[in-house]
Amino acid sequence: MVFSNTNHDLGNVHPAGLPLDGFTKEEFLKRRQALHALHPNMIIIVRGNEERGASFPLPFRQNSSFFYFTGLDTPGCTLVLLPDGIAANTGARELKSSTSEILFLPDRNPAEEAWTGEKLGPGEVTEGITGIEKTMPVSSLWSVLTGWLKQCAIVGLMAPYGEHCAISEEYELMQRVQSIAPVVTCTDIAPALAVLRSIKSQAEIDRMRQAVRVTMHAQRAAEAVIKSGAGRGEYEVEAAIQHAFHSLNASPSFAPIVGSGIRSTVLHYESNSQIMQGGDSVVVDIGAYVGHYCGDITRTYPVGGSWSERHQQIYDLVRAAHHHVVDSFQLGVDTILSVAETCKKFYNASPLRAKGADGNEQNMDAFLPHGICHHLGLDVHDIHKSVDWKAPLKPGAVVTIEPGLYLPGEAIGVRLENDYVVTEQGLQSLGEPV
Repeated sequence: MVFSNTNHDLGNVHPAGLPLDGFTKEEFLKRRQALHALHPNMIIIVRGNEERGASFPLPFRQNSSFFYFTGLDTPGCTLVLLPDGIAANTGARELKSSTSEILFLPDRNPAEEAWTGEKLGPGEVTEGITGIEKTMPVSSLWSVLTGWLKQCAIVGLMAPYGEHCAISEEYELMQRVQSIAPVVTCTDIAPALAVLRSIKSQAEIDRMRQAVRVTMHAQRAAEAVIKSGAGRGEYEVEAAIQHAFHSLNASPSFAPIVGSGIRSTVLHYESNSQIMQGGDSVVVDIGAYVGHYCGDITRTYPVGGSWSERHQQIYDLVRAAHHHVVDSFQLGVDTILSVAETCKKFYNASPLRAKGADGNEQNMDAFLPHGICHHLGLDVHDIHKSVDWKAPLKPGAVVTIEPGLYLPGEAIGVRLENDYVVTEQGLQSLGEPV
């Protein structure tokens, strides 16, 4: 099957290779200024990702927060923001005393660039592109930072978390800072980043609309394979999705989920390896990654194009729940947690029943084991570990709404997900209605 990139619904596909990925340097400057305003009395360090891999590296993906403040995909960089009152030239004589933001980049390496292509390095060219006051070689970072730490003993960085935090890059950074300045206090800036990243600019929302359009293009490709009838592989559906993405200069924002039959009840099934049978429902949960921003759309289709009566009942209930949650959303009241409760109450009021693992009939809310809302942006689960789940969602936030029902005893799973921007008038869909 051939998928054209001339579909009139898709608009202009975001081109690769633009400086700052097509955003203005003024947008990134506002973000850096906002971060400084939230933490005006500390040295802030935001580190980009290192390039990983052996002889043939995996595709590089930048640390989302580093990109958020710089717009750069160059590996191995570090951004430092200095607080008011710190004279930058006490750490580096070549800086003006008033310099407040410094980007450290690897020096350019012509021999390496013969393999990788040209990269940005420290200098006026990068300063002009990014709008960042000063750039310096990353090899000088620690000597320069030592001078600044003598003037300010508070450092803001992304704190390590989780059971593997001791082997994380964040932990290594914190340990190195404290090794050169033992009296330093390290402060977690993740909550501040969550506040900033949770509210999208118009440029970000426009980019995400495009990611959603490309995602829906891939959903239509998936639907065509599924409705062609039994005997096709889940992997054939995934292949159609991948082709649709790549033909429009996009890639997956997460591993595609194509689960048929009993596998439609597995929330994050990713094998996509089985043959679809007649009568199966197929959950297709996918997202396009377009210009650093993610879409996340789920649809459920019948193999062969028609539902059984029971499948139709479950599908209609999930669809009705989706619309109910969206239509009843209250700005200033609803939170990520409360929209899930709204959905569960709607299911609980349904006359439909299903048998649980113990064989007893239960209300339908028993078959929704997950939340139905998360932030979306540079990451699929944007700012996930720093989210205040009980805080009312604010205008400019972009979230998913994704109710589902999963009945393993009947091998029926249904999930319907769309992406929405929170506005003064409520939730506005970034794409096609469910």
